[in-house]
Amino acid sequence: MKRLVVIVLFLLMACSEDRSVIKLEQYEGGFFQVDIPKGWQVMTGGECSTFGLVIRDKQRPANQVFYFGSVGPLYLSIQQKQIDMGYMRMGGYPVTWIEMPVVSPFTPENFFSHFQEMTQTSIARNYMSGLPQLYNLRVISNTDYPSRFPGGKTAMVRVLFTEGEQIGEGLLMCTTVPMLPFTGGPGGGIGYAYMVAGITAEKSQFVRLQSELLKSLESFTISEQYVNKCMQISQQQFRGILKAGQTLSETSDLILKGWQNRNERYDVMSEKQSDAILGYERVYNPETDQAYQVTHEFWENYLQNQEQFDMSNLQIIPETNYELWMQSPELQREIR
Repeated sequence: MKRLVVIVLFLLMACSEDRSVIKLEQYEGGFFQVDIPKGWQVMTGGECSTFGLVIRDKQRPANQVFYFGSVGPLYLSIQQKQIDMGYMRMGGYPVTWIEMPVVSPFTPENFFSHFQEMTQTSIARNYMSGLPQLYNLRVISNTDYPSRFPGGKTAMVRVLFTEGEQIGEGLLMCTTVPMLPFTGGPGGGIGYAYMVAGITAEKSQFVRLQSELLKSLESFTISEQYVNKCMQISQQQFRGILKAGQTLSETSDLILKGWQNRNERYDVMSEKQSDAILGYERVYNPETDQAYQVTHEFWENYLQNQEQFDMSNLQIIPETNYELWMQSPELQREIR
């Protein structure tokens, strides 16, 4: 009998084990190395200044690490895109980036807000399968940093997005650089994003996983032989990217610094935005300080029929109550 109890307890402990813990192992990509979570998928595209890397959990696709040396060209104004379209209709040479979106103003925050549009273009589909989609992206906050690129803007952006039925959270970083100004003719008014990097995960796991995901991002290195080859092929662009960090160690450090120094109100904003996407309200019981997550429909019915509930004094959580917002909420079925 004792042995049976021990076995049952062991099985319960195994079932309750935190499956969101990840272990890193070295991945050899030929000219590059990176530590990846065990069992995750690795996808690559481009070369030298356009090289890109996506590391993803196939079972939980919101969990991912990615890096792209450069993304673009992107339009800086609708006027330029209209000029290019008119030029092509009149028999001009094809403008290969005509599908790319207009990103105005050309900032990191706006760049990521248009990221899903970029992934739908033929350029993106030919570049790599399995690009991050970042559906329904919402920006929670952004932290500006000095840019290593002349005229560029560098920032870390905290976001929410959807992946299937899941809400994902992420820390993304890039530098946006206007390249050719609007001239009134075809081929101008474009810019690029450089050192595009990010870590994302299902929102419920993000805080727990972000440290290991950053370690994965930080571990990325490329061989000296490959660097020399790229310097010969595309010296100016690739040299600029190398100045921003031959590995992603510096980028990883900046993302970590931005996360550690975040303002509490953005944590609350992240919770509120997540609830809004899913159609929930966050309420609490003032007598027990227990938080609950309820649907809009339930809350409307509750307000009209409070006297029918034993728990008749529920209230919306104030935005200033950080502890309640960070509490793991009970579901509405626990409300009697």
